[in-house]
Parts: sequence; structure tokens; C-alpha cells
Amino acid sequence: METQESALTLALMTQPARATICRALLEAGEEGVPAAELARLAGLSLPRAAHVFQELMQAEVVALAIRERQVCYLLKARRAVREALGYIDSSGLAD
Repeated sequence: METQESALTLALMTQPARATICRALLEAGEEGVPAAELARLAGLSLPRAAHVFQELMQAEVVALAIRERQVCYLLKARRAVREALGYIDSSGLAD
């Protein structure tokens, strides 16, 4: 596994909310998902989710977009996230 995928795998494993957010964004495709919906799916308050979003933006995993007056997030590192989640799932690390 490459360094970027290794770091991303570790980041997703150590905080299940990150993995949940990335899975939702991977499924959403180019449309992205509103921040409030991602927070709800991850079981986080919006302020806590905002911190997670900021971490993922700094790592260049997600991007911010404004859609219909809503803050939405889109997955930028689609291939790296798919590979990291696939590794986590296949190795049983998500259990």
C-alpha cells in the first residue's frame, strides 16, 4: 500500500466517524452530501463534525461546495478512499 493510502487507512481506522463520512461521500458521487446530513450519519454534533471536515479538507480528502444554500462536501481522493476502505473491510479492521 502506498504512503498516502496507508496514512488514510490509519486515519479512517482510528476514527470511525471519518470512515462513515468517507463511505457516504463515496456513495454520493459528484453530488456530495450536505454537512448536516454527514454529521447525522456519523453520529456527531455539527460542531464536532466541522472539526472532522476540516481535518479531511487539510488532508485533501474532501472539498467544500455550496449547493442550494447548503454547505456540502465532495470526495476529492476517491481512489485513495476506495482503496483504504477496501483494505479496512477486507482485513477485518473495521470490526
